[in-house]
Amino acid sequence: MRPILLVNANVARPPVSPVGLEYVGESLTAAGIPVEVLDFSFEADWKAVLRKRLGNTEPLAVGLSVRNTDDCSFVSRKSYLPWISDVVAQLKGLTAAPVFLGGVGFSTMPEAVLRATSADFGVEGDGEEALTVLSKFLSNGDDVTESPNLVYRREGSIIRNRRHDVDLRYLPKPSRRIFDNRRYEQFGAMVGVETKRGCPQGCIYCADPVAKGRLIRLRPPEVVVQEVRDLVGQGVRWLHFCDSEFNLPIQHGKEVCRAIVGAGLADRISWYCYCSPTPFDSELALLMLRAGCTGINFGADSFCDEQLGRLGRQHSSDDLRDLVGLLDKEGLNYMLDLLVGGPGETEQTLKKTIDQVVALDVPLVGIAVGVRVYPRTPLAAALAGDPGTKGLHPSSKMAAHKPLFYLSPSLGADVFGLIRHLVKGDPRFLTLSAPDEKGSYNYADDELLCGLIEKGGRGAYWDIIKQSQQS
Repeated sequence: MRPILLVNANVARPPVSPVGLEYVGESLTAAGIPVEVLDFSFEADWKAVLRKRLGNTEPLAVGLSVRNTDDCSFVSRKSYLPWISDVVAQLKGLTAAPVFLGGVGFSTMPEAVLRATSADFGVEGDGEEALTVLSKFLSNGDDVTESPNLVYRREGSIIRNRRHDVDLRYLPKPSRRIFDNRRYEQFGAMVGVETKRGCPQGCIYCADPVAKGRLIRLRPPEVVVQEVRDLVGQGVRWLHFCDSEFNLPIQHGKEVCRAIVGAGLADRISWYCYCSPTPFDSELALLMLRAGCTGINFGADSFCDEQLGRLGRQHSSDDLRDLVGLLDKEGLNYMLDLLVGGPGETEQTLKKTIDQVVALDVPLVGIAVGVRVYPRTPLAAALAGDPGTKGLHPSSKMAAHKPLFYLSPSLGADVFGLIRHLVKGDPRFLTLSAPDEKGSYNYADDELLCGLIEKGGRGAYWDIIKQSQQS
């Protein structure tokens, strides 16, 4: 059988390890399907690399991972799809093999992404089993349109096949050897590890339930530990548990921590994660510390209960105050992320949030201005049902794949000026604006951040910035 060629086309700096693509490659290999990879992250001339690889032999198919469709920044609104389209065009000029897309970015808006590129088809959701079936269909010359999770064109329309979310308990045991994870760490990346997929929360804006499903699917803690042990054996130390929320469900997070401690790995790794503000208790905090956790990013969004309700969040401002007290007591390193500009946001609700952050002396706060409107989210549905909605940016009709944001008109014409007025130059507040802009935490191609990494900074990018402020 000819190999499946998997291409990591993400060339952003600092680099991001292609964990999803590696999981897919592992499953294909375990099923007896040969896999080859090309990684553009460390290539100065990716076109030359493609020409060399495809000059002599023809793969069965070529897969590209779309990690993000854009940088999620209201200021820069940089779409990555023109870049993906360019890579697809280069591939199709060099091979007759079908080119397909996958990854979280693709799964968030598969129809729009497929229309924006010249790819032959895509795989929505989990790729491990879907690509195994697809590869066998291709090898046997069967009709691939019967493949699960497939998104493809037919007579001018985009067809999405039945989606199947895999049971993570039955995936092949991980052996993270397809990509050079140690090299990623040397260039400042944290190496990703999943402990679960899916998120059941009702946040109106979040694309994670769209891309990964609303049902939480857990990986056995002993399998997670096996993967961590394999990475440590490669010389990897800095890890990111890239779940939507590490503490959902809380008991599973505790079991993963206990397994890491029990395996004697806690003093050999430093790891970060995302967590929901609730549920979170002292037992989990202490277990995370014992297991080598170095920092947590909490999606707080707001300290105004009315605003939290409008955003579909399940925690309250009291929960956030309790959380900050607990984190300070146990000595956990953390940051809070705020989301400014959702439906109903006003200068008063924003001021209440900023004042509370300062009163609690939160060490680091990220502020995302404007809510990214993803298809198939509750926010997108609500806005589509009200054609007279104000606050959409851009306001005119545009291609479905281009970044669309909602920003509450009640905040006025100069939201960033308002934020500067409220934070009064406090350096603990970072805004998601353009890379390299002072006080920004838009990490994509951020030369300041890359410079900090070259000087030895390691860990979550927010923590590298925080440490540079304190030095």
